[in-house]
Amino acid sequence: MAQAATGKEQLSGSPLQGVLLALLVGEEQPLHGYMLATLAERRLGPAWDITRQSVYGALHRLEVDELVYGWWRTAGNRRGRGRKVYSATDQAEAALTAWMERPLSREPLRIELQARLAMSRPRDAPQLLRALDWYERDCFQALADAQEAEVPMSSWAGVTLNLTRKATDERLQADLRWSAIARRSIEDFVAEISGEPTQ
Repeated sequence: MAQAATGKEQLSGSPLQGVLLALLVGEEQPLHGYMLATLAERRLGPAWDITRQSVYGALHRLEVDELVYGWWRTAGNRRGRGRKVYSATDQAEAALTAWMERPLSREPLRIELQARLAMSRPRDAPQLLRALDWYERDCFQALADAQEAEVPMSSWAGVTLNLTRKATDERLQADLRWSAIARRSIEDFVAEISGEPTQ
C-alpha cells in the first residue's frame, strides 16, 4: 500500500507499474499510454504480452498513488480529440528507487492452466491436452519472437534487454518441460483407466 505522509514510496500493484514509472522517470517529456505501451513492449520483449488495457490500468493506479500525473492534451491532434499524457510526479523517483530495492515476489506461472488442472475431472483430459497444445504453441512462438529481438550488447540498454530476453527464454524452456511432464501424466492416466497401452 502507498504511504501518504512525505510522499509515495511504494508501488501498490503489478511489476508493470514499476516499468511504466521507470519509463516516465527517464523521459523529459510527457508520454501518452500508447507510446508507453510500445516502449514497455520493446524493453520487456514479446513474452510479457503487454496489453493496452493493462497499461492504462497500471497508469490509473499510478495516478491514484500520486506517482504520475495525467492530463488531456489536444495540441497537434488533427481530429480535435485529446490524448491523455502522463508525467512522473516528484514522488516518482523515491518510489522507483524503493521498487528497485524491494525483495522480489515470485508470481505464479501458468495460473489459468494450473487452475484448470486442479479443478479438472478425468473426463476433462481431452480438453486439458488441447489446452497444453495451445500453451506449448504459445511458448514456442514466444521463444521465436524473443530470439528475433536480440540486440547488440554495446550499451546498458542492450545488456539489460538481452538479460530480460534470456530470463524469458529460460522460463519458457522450463514451462515446456513442465508441459511435457503434464501431458505424459495425463496420457498415462487415461491409458491406465481405459486399459490401452501408452505409446
